[in-house]
Amino acid sequence: MKKGMLIVVTCLIAINGYSQDWGWGDSGGGSGSSSGGSSSSGRSSSGSTGGGTTGAGAAGATPTLAVPTIGTHYDDPPAFHRETPYTSNDGRPGIDDAVVVPYPFLREADLKFRRRIWRRIDCRQKMNRSFTWPKNPVTQIIYEAATKGLVRGYWTDSLNRVKTPEDCYKEGSKLIVTQIQNWRNPEDNEDLVDTAYYDVFKWEKIVRFEIMEDWLFDYKHGELRPRIIAIAPMYEEKFPNGQTYELPLFWIKMDDLRPTLAKSEVFNRYNDVMRISWDDLFNQYRLFDSYIVKTTDWDDKYLNQRTEFQQDGLATLLEAENIKNDLFIFEHDLWEF
Repeated sequence: MKKGMLIVVTCLIAINGYSQDWGWGDSGGGSGSSSGGSSSSGRSSSGSTGGGTTGAGAAGATPTLAVPTIGTHYDDPPAFHRETPYTSNDGRPGIDDAVVVPYPFLREADLKFRRRIWRRIDCRQKMNRSFTWPKNPVTQIIYEAATKGLVRGYWTDSLNRVKTPEDCYKEGSKLIVTQIQNWRNPEDNEDLVDTAYYDVFKWEKIVRFEIMEDWLFDYKHGELRPRIIAIAPMYEEKFPNGQTYELPLFWIKMDDLRPTLAKSEVFNRYNDVMRISWDDLFNQYRLFDSYIVKTTDWDDKYLNQRTEFQQDGLATLLEAENIKNDLFIFEHDLWEF
């Protein structure tokens, strides 16, 4: 009799421990995750992970953005985003053999004037439609150049803090919180639980660029010419105050980006024989439409951040035209006799 009772008591203890191990009888399933130290914690943690992947476990926890290990590939050759069309051999080198045309040498003693200007390029403008050419969009070229570690990205336009490719990849991604049906109660359609996930930023969302350029007067050659220093793709960020601001994803030096742009073709609507590269479009022909948003000033503010222009977009555009006209008058007065 005593031996039988001992067997029954032993079985009850084993069943009780097994049920505590798997969290039976607990509504939240949290007892398994709170227990630790024994081999049972491994099974309970795996059960908790399974609940998180289905979305129900995300009610009280914030998910993390899975960022791939990218590293730097600065020495890799430029990546092409197009399929080179077949053309008959006309004796000229192709776009794949293009090289960067260096700027004219400029001595410090010949530099008599310089003014820095920031511009915005809207890819939705009619003149900028080539920026989204499906066969070779420059939005994809510039975005993947930084996120794949082909060129160095920077946090600000000061170009002194390097931004890793992983940080460039995470920039612009948003945490989305929504509600889904509770998987523990599939029969009740009104039983909803919160879930969260990250909306990873894609290059297709880029509609604007910001460029930082210097207008230089070369005394030796007698010309006033612009030189693009850096470029940044923009994205929109909505702040808790309800306002939406345009922020740069990253900044890239134009000198670092030119070898890639020189081997990337631009659509030419006038002549298929006359092929130009993105480097030619930006730095030689300047075939884009833009508007000024900032210039060097003591307060280092954008035009729309100044007190007199905060609530007046038209006045901001007129001030941008005044800055452009001042440069024109300055160049004109250089040759006034």
